[in-house]
Formats: sequence, structure tokens, C-alpha cells
Amino acid sequence: MSQLFSGLRFRLVLLVVLASLPPVVLTLQIARQDRQRQTAALRQRSQDMVKLAARKEDEMIAGTRQLLHAVADSFQVQTARWGNCGKLLRTLFADYPRYANLGVIKTNGDVSASALPLTNTVNLADRSFFQRALATRDLSIGDYEVGRVSGKRSFDLGYPVFEPSGKIQAVVFAALDLDWLNRSDYAVQMQLPEGATWTTIDSKGTILARYPAPEKRLVGEPLPEMSLLNTFLARKNGFLEAVDPKGISVFYDFTSTRSALVAGDVISILSVPRKVLFAEPDRVMIRNLTSVGIVAGLVLVLGWVGSRYLILRPIQALVNFTARLAAGDHSARTGLPHARDELRQLTQAFDQMAEGLQQRESERQQAVQELRQSEERFRALVQNSTDVTGITDKNGLILYRSPNLLTTLGYQVADALGKSIFDYFWPEDLPRAHRRLAQLVKASGSTQRDEYRLRHQDGSCRFIESISSNHLEDPAIGGIVFNYRDITKRKQSEGKLTESRQRLQVLSRRLVEVQETERRHLARELHDEIGQALTVAELNLQAMLQSPDIDGLGPRLKQSLEVVDRVLEQVHDISLNLRPSMLDDLGLESALRWYTGRQAALAGLKAEVRADPLEQRLDPMIETECFRVAQEALTNVVKHAKARTVAVELSPSGGQLHLWVRDDGVGFDVASVREQAVRGASLGVLSMEERATLAGGGLQYLATPGQGSEVHAWFPLKWAHPSVLIGAI
Repeated sequence: MSQLFSGLRFRLVLLVVLASLPPVVLTLQIARQDRQRQTAALRQRSQDMVKLAARKEDEMIAGTRQLLHAVADSFQVQTARWGNCGKLLRTLFADYPRYANLGVIKTNGDVSASALPLTNTVNLADRSFFQRALATRDLSIGDYEVGRVSGKRSFDLGYPVFEPSGKIQAVVFAALDLDWLNRSDYAVQMQLPEGATWTTIDSKGTILARYPAPEKRLVGEPLPEMSLLNTFLARKNGFLEAVDPKGISVFYDFTSTRSALVAGDVISILSVPRKVLFAEPDRVMIRNLTSVGIVAGLVLVLGWVGSRYLILRPIQALVNFTARLAAGDHSARTGLPHARDELRQLTQAFDQMAEGLQQRESERQQAVQELRQSEERFRALVQNSTDVTGITDKNGLILYRSPNLLTTLGYQVADALGKSIFDYFWPEDLPRAHRRLAQLVKASGSTQRDEYRLRHQDGSCRFIESISSNHLEDPAIGGIVFNYRDITKRKQSEGKLTESRQRLQVLSRRLVEVQETERRHLARELHDEIGQALTVAELNLQAMLQSPDIDGLGPRLKQSLEVVDRVLEQVHDISLNLRPSMLDDLGLESALRWYTGRQAALAGLKAEVRADPLEQRLDPMIETECFRVAQEALTNVVKHAKARTVAVELSPSGGQLHLWVRDDGVGFDVASVREQAVRGASLGVLSMEERATLAGGGLQYLATPGQGSEVHAWFPLKWAHPSVLIGAI
């Protein structure tokens, strides 16, 4: 046993094990640092989402106050015309889906008007928001409870309606539908990390908001992690790890803030399963440890098995040979095959020493002759070499190689001599190498330039640029002279450039997706926020116009009302141009028909839309990019074509969706327009091509000056989502 642990084989194995320890320690340290960064990023994201949620709540309450104030001052409410008031409430209710109901309550608590139909008399005198509105004579917010008219759990906000004398004659109210807000708050959902859950609860543990929306309705229900509620309430702010009701280890970052909607504090909780948060660091750690283990294991096995045949066995044979030779037995031989490695060369030298003393003189003369030939070859190689220089015979056997072979391919020069040059070629390049050598041998004095892949001593692939010359008929050389340089780094740079282009394409696709999401968000904000404010202004102007005490201001009020109507229409048009809701709700075909008809009507064109039916809705990415290409093409027709008619055709064929936009206008020179687009004069052409390409399709222009034009784009019917290659895209 002591001999085993003190032998050469054990020392080699121990060296491999010790060499594997630093990579293991480094891998574990990197994984720990990656986890710390992930945790810090999660906490920062939680704070950002808390601020965002608070801002959205303030905006929602301010918008509701503005709407209730306008309703309270409306002519229908001031004159207590409850039938007309109901029509007004239903109109507003249809425009603002965030509310579960809108209504008016008399001072005795009876609901006199409601956006939702009343089947019988409903009295809300006991509701806190009604009592607070009467007491404070200002906006009041009630408790979170089930509405008696809507049947939904909601927050009720009330605002008093004053008579000219200052007496309260009624209370207008709006019920905030938290379920709708929970589904439509895209700003908070876009900030949510992948795999995470955002929950807002009150001091009793009731869920007020939950993102993403679960399959089972949880808003208004108790927090599933009730065991942690006392911890959340006691610590107010913090970060902890606990096991959820499903037995999964989860990280919780919680923050306590004040809210105008509930009494006491609300607690915002950002939770992420440990497995999700640390997925990337764990994957990298396991991959690195596995790689280190595999390499170490292979080296151990090869070292243990190979040491017997490559080291121990030759050494033992040499020991036996020297013992017999020392005893005077000149017939002794090592009995090992002669090869080109160091130990085999040593055994060969001993064998030659024992049998070749009488040949010294002849070998000396032969050595002198070989030295002279070697000097002549070296002189010729110096004149023709660039980096690595060598000589082969007509069959590819290596006769000479320069010493820098070791630095380029890792082989000893002595190991390469006598071997075939084809032993070092990459398997896929072997047929071409054989063919090129045969061509070179046939053409005396000719030269070839090629690029090949060679196998490094460590098994890796190296790219080389080779220059080969036929000097078989030159008595000073008598072979094929080749010179080559290592161009692996250049090839790697070219590969990295290709990868960078692929990354740029993925980033461009992501940019388009973010752009469309932002368009959708801006369109919704224009409709909900600015549209609401303009609606309130319009209601106020109508109320003033119908008031008996306008003292000659009627024409000005009517003019102001027309301006507000015109601005509302412009806001509506801007919202549709940013992101037509028809594209999301009804699909590509309906959106194209609508937009083509709209543009044709504005420009006075005759329009025709032909669309073959699709089996099912396409991926939103394909629908969006196809619509944007058609939108840009139609815009170009309106601005530049001077056309009388325009035709749009949509047809699926061969696994692709084809779009054609044709006009009978003045046409254009495709090459000239492309050149202008490259110089930045017009980005529409490049924009259409880029959108089609990013969606996995293509775009083609067919146009001749004076003969109209055609834009043909095609997209895949099934969209393959791109993969993000680096952690930060």
C-alpha cells in the first residue's frame, strides 16, 4: 500500500486532483456573487414598483375626483332630472371600464340614478363613503366591500352635489372595480420580473392587487401566505426567505406604505421562488462544475491507465536492459517497439548503441552529407517561408519542419518528421487537401494558395493560410515547400462579427416589440387620461351652456365646445394611429380594411382590399409587422404616388402570409430611392424592409417611373420567437 501511494502513477493522479481544486473554488465564489447580485436587483425592482403603484393610485383618485366633480356640476344632476342623468351615467360608464358602477344618491340614501339598471329601490345610507361625503362636504372614499347594485367588491368614492344655496342635495359616487384594474395595469405588470408575483394587501391580509392575474380569482380573498402576515405587519419593511403553502422556498421583499383607499397601511410584496431567482447562477455553476468534473475525471482515467503503458512499462524495460548490459550481456535489447515519443526514442538509442559501434564511421559520413543537404534546404526555406516552413515529398510525407511548429500546433518537430502531412488536417478538409496536392505535383514549379483547418496537439482546430510550391525537380530541395501562417484569431473575429450581427437582429426584434408595447400604452393613456379630462371639460361647458345665467356668453361657449369636440376627435385619431385597438381585438384583416378605407377617404382614392380567409389568428408579432408595412406603404402612396386607385391584397400561401400594396401612380426608380434611404433622406423604405426581415420574412419593390408601383412583403404564418443570447439583452 505504501508503494502505491509513493509511486509515480499516484503522484501524477494527485497532481491532477490538486489542479482541479482552484477551478472548483472559483466556480463556487462566482456563483455566490451572482446570487448576491440577483438578490440586490430584486430588492431594487421591488422599491421601483412600490413607487410606481403609489403614483398610479394617486392618478386614479385624481381622475375619479375630476369625473365626479364634473358629474355633480352637470345640468342633469343639478336639475335632478334622474332619467337624463341615467343616460349620462351610462355614457360615461361605457367610456371608463375601470368603474364597476356610477350613480347618484339622494340625501336619504336612496339611489336615484345608476349606470347599471336598478331592479328595485337601493338604499346606501349606511355606507361609509356616503356618510363621509355628507359630513366632510368633499370627496370621500369608502371601505372595500361588495356593491349592492354591481355585486362586485370595490372601493366606492363619493362627492357631494351642492344647490346654489350651498346645501347638499345629493351625492354622486363611482365604484372602482379592482378586478379590472388588476387586469389592465400594464405599467406595473411590465416592471414585474419573470416568474415573480406582486401582491398588495391591507392590514387584515386581504388581497387588493395581484400580478400576474392568477387563474383562480384572489383579489378580495385572504393572503395564501397568512402565516407570514404577522411578520409583514411587524417589520413593515424587509426581505426574507420562507416556504410557501405549496412547499416551495420563496424570497419575499415587502414594503409598507400609506394608501388613500384603505384605513391603515398597505403592504406591497414582491415574491420570487428561490429556484427562479437563482436559476441562471445555479445553471452556470452546475455547468462549470460539471465541465471541471468531466475534464478532471477524463484526465484521471487517462492518466491512471496511460501511465502504465506509456511510462511505467518502458521505464521497467529500461531498468532490466541496463542491468543486463552492466553484467556484460551485449545481446540485451529493450524489447520495446521503436516510435517517436521520448521514452521510445531513449530505448531505440540504447538498442542502436548496443548493435552499432562498428557503424560509427559510416554514420558519421552519412551525417556530414545530411548536414550539407539540411543547410541547403534551410537556405531555400528561408527564401520562401513566411511563418511555419516545411518540406514534404510528393506523397505528403514530412521531410522537414521549422522549429516554430511547436508554437503554432503544439507538436515537437521530431514527432512530425516522417509522418504524413494529412495526419494533421481536419477530417472535413482531407479530400480537398489530397486533391490540391495531386494538382500541385503534376504542375512543376507551380504555386498554390489555400486555407485549411489543422488539428492542434490539444485537439483543437486551427485555421491556417497556406502557400505551397512544387520544387520536386530542384536537386537542392527535392520536395514540396509549404509555408503557412495561423489565421485562427481572424476567423474567430469573423465568427464574433457574425454572432454580433445575430445579437443585433435579436435586439432589433425586441426593440420593435417594446415600441409596439409603448404605442399601445400611449394610446390607452391618451384615451383614458386625456380623453377623460376633455370629456370633463365638455360636460362643464355643456352645463354652463344650459345654465340660465350665461349673460351673452352662449356663442363663446358653443365655440369652446366645438374646439373641445375637435380636440377629442384629434386625440382619438392620434390614439388610433399609435395603436389601433381593432388590430388587437378583430385581427389583421379587419384592421387593414379599416385603415385602407380611412386613408383612401382622406386622400380621395378609390381603394380595394382583397383578403383570403385565415384558418386562425396569427401571432401578434406577425400581425403587427404586416400592418406596419402596409401602413407605411399606404402612407407613401398618399404622399408621393399621385395615384387614383390603390389595392391591398392579403393571401396565405406555402406557409407564408403575402401582402401586396399596388397603386396606379407615377411610380419611382427603386435604385434611386434605396440610395436616398441609405443617405438618410427617407427612412420609410428601410423601415419596411427591416420590419419584414425581423419578422422572418422579406420585402420586394416592383416599380417603374410613370407606371405605378407594387410593394410585396411576406411573413411566416408561424412566428418563431428569438432566443436572447446574453444575460443583459
